[in-house]
Amino acid sequence: MKHIAISLRFIAAFTALAHGASAWEWMLKPADVKYIIYGGELGDPYAATRHDIHAAFYIRGQAAKEMFKAMGPDKKSVCFTEKGGRIREKEHITCRFRPSQGYECDFGFDLTSGKSIGGSIC
Repeated sequence: MKHIAISLRFIAAFTALAHGASAWEWMLKPADVKYIIYGGELGDPYAATRHDIHAAFYIRGQAAKEMFKAMGPDKKSVCFTEKGGRIREKEHITCRFRPSQGYECDFGFDLTSGKSIGGSIC
């Protein structure tokens, strides 16, 4: 049975390569990620408490670029003042491209409920 699974993977990889596409593989990649743990709201944060704790994550670089490209299409935003800036949003995930800063994405979680929340105000 193990040989069949290996053979099927080989055939799938060979077929993808023969068609000019590389085989997809589950592989964790490094990412430029920063985070903050806080209480309150993003516009008025304070030190987290046991009953009020949130996490906001900020991703930059290649990971943000891949997320941005996967999310399309662009949205209109009042947050941009930089010419050439673009924004894409899905629920509580926001990704931006700014010519001066590159790609960036943010999102967050309410750690008391586990629910997804935004990671930035604007």
